[in-house]
Amino acid sequence: MAPGDMVPEHAKQHKLKQEKEKLQSTTRPDGDSDPDRSFVFEAHEAWKDFHNSLRQFYEVGDLCDVTLKVRLPLLPVDFLTGTVAKEEMIKGNLSCRDLLDEARNYHLHLSNKVVPDFEYSVRTTPRKHTAGVLFCVGGRGGSGDPFRSIECYSISKNSWFFGPEMNSRRRHVGVISVGGKVYAVGGHDGSEHLGNMEMFDPLTNKWMMKASMNTKRRGIALAALGGPIYAIGGLDDNSCFNDVERYDIESDHWSAVAPMNTPRGGVGSVALGSHVYAVGGNDGVASLSSVERFDPHLNKWTEVREMGQRRAGNGVSELNGCLYVVGGFDDNSPLSSVERFDPRLSRWDYVSELTTPRGGVGVATVMGCVFAVGGHNGNIYLNTVEAFDPRMNRWELVGSVSHCRAGAGVAVCSSHISQIRDVGQGSSNVVDCM
Repeated sequence: MAPGDMVPEHAKQHKLKQEKEKLQSTTRPDGDSDPDRSFVFEAHEAWKDFHNSLRQFYEVGDLCDVTLKVRLPLLPVDFLTGTVAKEEMIKGNLSCRDLLDEARNYHLHLSNKVVPDFEYSVRTTPRKHTAGVLFCVGGRGGSGDPFRSIECYSISKNSWFFGPEMNSRRRHVGVISVGGKVYAVGGHDGSEHLGNMEMFDPLTNKWMMKASMNTKRRGIALAALGGPIYAIGGLDDNSCFNDVERYDIESDHWSAVAPMNTPRGGVGSVALGSHVYAVGGNDGVASLSSVERFDPHLNKWTEVREMGQRRAGNGVSELNGCLYVVGGFDDNSPLSSVERFDPRLSRWDYVSELTTPRGGVGVATVMGCVFAVGGHNGNIYLNTVEAFDPRMNRWELVGSVSHCRAGAGVAVCSSHISQIRDVGQGSSNVVDCM
């Protein structure tokens, strides 16, 4: 007689229910719920508990059901290959192995490999609990004075609130989130160009000054690839830059890397696959349609296929292994057009246009959608926010920030919304949008 046959059916079902509830609750932590951080440990422990407790009397259908609750594609590759793939119960179940294959194909797709017939699913989209917090940092409004205020978007509540202010006012600032912290670099404070950087830590709810760049500039773009932060391009009152600096977080130190082939002020950037992309911008004479990418192993920038339209002050983000470039200015006016670059095909395509032109727009990806925050439409500064759903190929308005802003930095931080203190109305520096 098998061990499972000695357990009464009602006891089996009760135990199974307990373990399934435990696994589901563990994969939805209330604290830091970044799936690449503490979530991995939590899920690992839950997986071991489930394995040990139900080894004797699990049922195949129930195992597959529980495996579906864990969004395997969002787990790191080393956890998938080192833990999940070695689990005997998974290896012995065809349905579970299909889920594991989906997760592997997802990571191959994001690394710019061609995966035939790959499709995105609910399992490749983060839950609201783990999607992070959208930050809108700095920028300027109708008065021309830069903001030091930040606004944060709660995905679960679908609302914005003010977070703690920066130490410096900053417009045309570079912003990025790495390791659960938000970095604001350079920009202009209304009097002079800035080379300094400050970091927001949700655990302390404070901005802390960090090492300064070697070159003071505004209109820079930031990207993170494999740990370091890259500060790309920018401009001051005299020239546009092709300078690129790399910041090492551990040593709090900036160093120069290979410059771009073209000066780019008001450039957009994102890390995609194993490269950092620099998209558009202005070379001091005209807006650019050209694009180049940086290989950190070769310390070299290489031209790639150019966009269909010239643009500077555009927003750039990554979604589903593709690069999206949103709005910006040509030499005459703000743009509503949006282009998507697929590095696997080396091809640009136009997608649905924004509901309104947005130059100086902030862009980031949240919950499988590209969010466009603020900007200038040619007449007024904007406080509206819209989101692009690639499945529907459609932009929809999804609310608004309190301050009308252009030249703000937008990034998604992996912190939990409950960690960030709401400071009420925040800055008194509230101006109209004209």
